[in-house]
Amino acid sequence: MMNGQVEATFPLLLALLAHSLAACAMGTQDAEDGIRFERNSEFAGPHLRVFLTLLDGSEASVNTADDAIGTRPGETPIPGHEARDWTFLKDAEAGTTFAHALVSWDPANPADYLMAGWWIQFPGQHLPDLSFADTEQYGIVDGPEIDSAHPPELPPAGTATYSGDAGGVYAYVPKGDWDAAALDEFRGTITLSADFASRTLSGCIGCVGDLSTRRAHFGFILGNEVRDDRSLIADYELHLGAATISPEGTFETDGITVTHPERTQVSSEGFWGGQLSSIPNGDGEPRLVTGFSSVDFAESDGSEASIAGAFVAPADRSGDP
Repeated sequence: MMNGQVEATFPLLLALLAHSLAACAMGTQDAEDGIRFERNSEFAGPHLRVFLTLLDGSEASVNTADDAIGTRPGETPIPGHEARDWTFLKDAEAGTTFAHALVSWDPANPADYLMAGWWIQFPGQHLPDLSFADTEQYGIVDGPEIDSAHPPELPPAGTATYSGDAGGVYAYVPKGDWDAAALDEFRGTITLSADFASRTLSGCIGCVGDLSTRRAHFGFILGNEVRDDRSLIADYELHLGAATISPEGTFETDGITVTHPERTQVSSEGFWGGQLSSIPNGDGEPRLVTGFSSVDFAESDGSEASIAGAFVAPADRSGDP
């Protein structure tokens, strides 16, 4: 049992988290359908409702008035915004929902907001007896500025760079030794380059600074003790291959290459994708890029790993002080 409520083995958690679903506005992503670009939240500061369509086609939602079990100030990547995050727990007839959401918004215009988080659904299960068998997991990034129904006006030419936070869950099984396996949260820096003439976007997670271990959101699942073994995660780089930007400002590709200065990858499979903001910065470029990345890989010594998460990357402004 973990935290007295959730029962799971490490191999099951690895499989669940490595192949989790993702949602954004943008929309919902799974291994079979890719990213479904759709809205998943409503915000009228400080009230938030998060909603999505589950795998059986039913609708589910949580909101800050009825389902929040914790809240605290949050960090925002957008100048002038305020931020707060919430944890939700809802036990309904169809099953239990456990979710987290961070919202960044303009206090003078709450309709200008960005939301990121994740959702775990336990169909047919109720507190306190929750098991990770047959659960559904979703990552979420949502907001009016990344709504593909209102695409950005991209510059006809030129380039732009973006950098920001990437984070999620990593799992590492060294040389097939499950007794030494690690499962934890990670954080790192994502850097992106946009070429508006060719309508492409590429980048890297971990090329600027090291990936690091943290315990930010999944204490409910993983426990509160952080295993800070930097050797398992620090020197990996995830090189994000060129993705074509659609007329709606969305992008998605399966091109991810994993590198490490001392380890050789013999196979890998993954994807990355997301949405460019419809709000321009002072240079006329989308002010940020949001999205997801996920990669599973094997190494020559028999080790296996998975690194999956979400990112928010504001534009680098050369003219800013």
